[in-house]
Amino acid sequence: MTIQATILRPDAAPRRRSPVRFQRLFGQEARSFSFLSDVWSLARPYWQSDERGYARRMLALLLAIKFTTIWICVQQNHWYASFYAAIESRDVSAFMKQIGLFGLIAGSFIASLVYSHWVAESLKLRWRNWLVRRYTRDWLSNRAYYRLQLHEEPGTNPDQRIVEDLGLFAGQTINLSVGFLDVAVSLIAFTTILWGLSGTVTVAGFSIAGYMVFAIFGYTFLASWFTHLIGNPLAKLHTANQNLESDFRYGLVRLRENAETIAFYRGEEREAGLLDERWTKVVGNFWSIMRRERSIGFFAHTHGQFSIILPFLLSAPRFFTGQITFAQVMQIAAACGAVRACLNFFITSYGQIAQWRATTERLKSFRKRLDEAKADASSPVTAERGGEAFVVRDLELALPSRKTLVTGVNLEVARGEAVLIKGASGTGKSTMLRAVAGIWPYASGRISFAESEVFFVPQKPYLPLGTLRQAAFYPAVPSGDDEEVARVLEAVRLGHLIERLDEVDNWGQLLSGGEQQRLGFARILLAKPQTVFLDEATSALDEDTERYLYELLRKAEWKPTILSIGHRSTLDRFHDGTFELKAAA
Repeated sequence: MTIQATILRPDAAPRRRSPVRFQRLFGQEARSFSFLSDVWSLARPYWQSDERGYARRMLALLLAIKFTTIWICVQQNHWYASFYAAIESRDVSAFMKQIGLFGLIAGSFIASLVYSHWVAESLKLRWRNWLVRRYTRDWLSNRAYYRLQLHEEPGTNPDQRIVEDLGLFAGQTINLSVGFLDVAVSLIAFTTILWGLSGTVTVAGFSIAGYMVFAIFGYTFLASWFTHLIGNPLAKLHTANQNLESDFRYGLVRLRENAETIAFYRGEEREAGLLDERWTKVVGNFWSIMRRERSIGFFAHTHGQFSIILPFLLSAPRFFTGQITFAQVMQIAAACGAVRACLNFFITSYGQIAQWRATTERLKSFRKRLDEAKADASSPVTAERGGEAFVVRDLELALPSRKTLVTGVNLEVARGEAVLIKGASGTGKSTMLRAVAGIWPYASGRISFAESEVFFVPQKPYLPLGTLRQAAFYPAVPSGDDEEVARVLEAVRLGHLIERLDEVDNWGQLLSGGEQQRLGFARILLAKPQTVFLDEATSALDEDTERYLYELLRKAEWKPTILSIGHRSTLDRFHDGTFELKAAA
């Protein structure tokens, strides 16, 4: 009435709240369409991939089983009328016949449930497998994992997105999408049955055909609307919960990775305070989720209890006037229950839908950042291959904040020579190596390498999980005979580890810092690269071992070109010259 009055009286002052209501209404619809668009953008690659044939066949089989289950449920509803009619008429033979039919119906129903679950889980597993492999490749390709780390935001946690959220997304999408189709078909089938049983009722002189259908629909839609009002904040709360738990887990991982350093500092109390602060936020947000779900629970259970008696209230006028039998009342109750269950899909699935939206939002954000990192894969530094010397021309380095570190870096190192790069802390020595390696996006200039392999050795070599042999050859696949590997380990003073070459262990924690750096030199001797970059690669070694390892490289038969970064004065004697790196003014 308010809307009609406004239209008929254009001269009247418009109500200020109406536009807001329309904005909210259309805003909700826009967000819903945007959410479905996000779901499809994340799901489309799989359904258009090489696995699309399998995926579509399994989806078709799943839907066929679901629709068969609906047909069985419809037959069961008709069975209710015959079963209660046999009881009402005290017909023993008809009663036993209906018991036999029930066995067939129940057996078919059980089989359809078991196989629909198996097909759905098979499809989820294949989809998740494809998603994890694809996202892992994308994360590792073009060093996107490194670029993401440069601008890491709270809650990013690629490990959680790949391991947990991709599985949740596949499962939630299939469960809710197939569930919606299942509900839609079931609703049509049982609404048709209920319409036929409803008949016509007269209210205030008006005849209403199929009044039970209108009553059930109206009652359930009102309940769904109230549920939405109560539960709308759940999506944001679930997203916040995932992010806060991710931050807490990240803190635990950091503590484990730096356990020794923290122990030296005796920083247990400080770490406990930091972890307690993060966990307090998790608990606080979870209480908010529980309070919201408690409100939904009160309403949903109240609604559910009243729904039990509603079909009998609706059918009572026709039953007490003799228009329908008791058997038909029970059939109406079953049909109302089925229609109500379909319409209640929104209510019963609200928590799952909220989690689905939260999962989709997290994956959408991660996918966007991953695509941006991959698109930014090209280094602004021009790298060329050819010649014998290592050449740097007009190299400029900057920080992620775009603050310039150094400008006009020019350097040329002939084959077989060794140059020590020096400079005050913070001038960009390690950043220069990152730019040379092509992983630092905030640089410009030209670099020329020799044709053969280039090898970078950081201060703390990365040791992958696996055998010591795999760690020694990393990143290459282990090759060569045992004699060569044993000779190299002896050469770098790791002979005591030869017998353990094929042991699987966490070598990054098992070996000391000095042993890890010696293993880094073993990698060089096994790979025989033409150009070697050493970034504080002997910082954990004593001077005698440092001298010994540098002499190994300088006397190597393939005459590698060496560029070192370090602060020790003892390094000067192992190099043919030094290069001073100075910060920009």
